[in-house]
Amino acid sequence: MRPTGTLESAYAVPDDGGMGEVATTLVGGLVILAVTGVAVYLYQRGLDKPGGRAGLGQMGDVFGGLIDVLEPGHGRAREALKEIENAGPVTPTPDDDDDPIRLLTHPDGTPRAIRIRRPR
Repeated sequence: MRPTGTLESAYAVPDDGGMGEVATTLVGGLVILAVTGVAVYLYQRGLDKPGGRAGLGQMGDVFGGLIDVLEPGHGRAREALKEIENAGPVTPTPDDDDDPIRLLTHPDGTPRAIRIRRPR
């Protein structure tokens, strides 16, 4: 081979100016955008059907640990609300006077008598 003074590629690759790569990237991006749009549309329609929103409340538990780290006060408040929501009914204490049957005890705690009150 004789030197000619110009640089030539050692590989037989045609130079098309790179327009093929730009067109491929644009078409690929548009296809991805269209597929994403169709998926979101179908997902939104699925939420409108009966039972379509079932189970969506569990997503809050997925990010609960992250919220506890970034905002501890919010996490504590959320836990307090859960405890209030799951709390059972308040039961009367033995000191309440509205019980029709009452056990009277000696000062040492041994039973002394039973007082039965008539209903009003």
